[in-house]
Amino acid sequence: MAVQCHMSEGHARRVPRELQSLPYMDPERLLLDLRRIEQELPLQTLRYSASSLRTHELKRFGEGRQAAIFCYGMSRLLGLQVQFAQAEMKDFDIIARYIANDEVSYVPVQLKEWVPGTVNPQASLQGEIDKLAKYADSKDLVVAFYLNRRAHVTFSELRLPERRLGELWFFWAADPLQSRWMLSGNMLDANARAYEFLYPTG
Repeated sequence: MAVQCHMSEGHARRVPRELQSLPYMDPERLLLDLRRIEQELPLQTLRYSASSLRTHELKRFGEGRQAAIFCYGMSRLLGLQVQFAQAEMKDFDIIARYIANDEVSYVPVQLKEWVPGTVNPQASLQGEIDKLAKYADSKDLVVAFYLNRRAHVTFSELRLPERRLGELWFFWAADPLQSRWMLSGNMLDANARAYEFLYPTG
């Protein structure tokens, strides 16, 4: 496989027993349920902060959607099921779980977002990446960065963290309807590539 990542190589953190017993979710099923809600409820009548799951009460659901998209994309890329559990700890938001060669592995993932211009027009992608410097010596941590705005990005011009992290992945919607998605990584590896996957349709 041309991709080098913790999920494919099994370089996963040994997690405490309580994290292993968390309720792990199937990202495909969750995404299908969320799309059904989008189609059946009049979300367009809600305030943007609510319809985009940005209120304090709905933030966890917004992060769950981002986690599901990333883990589903990794599932399609790696050819195995990557589940996840939300477990906000000091340096990660979710634990991804997968089975390869009859062995269960767990990977800590920190979720980040380059928010839409309507939320924070001053936020730059480089500025958001620079904030990753606080994760010093987190060589087993995967950072999944959701590029949530329409913008042209030249990845080669970005200053990426120097080997403080295990991996860095970007993912974003490739069309306005969010039916096609792109996953790019591992950005800390010289062989980083971009991959396309489709939102599940059932």
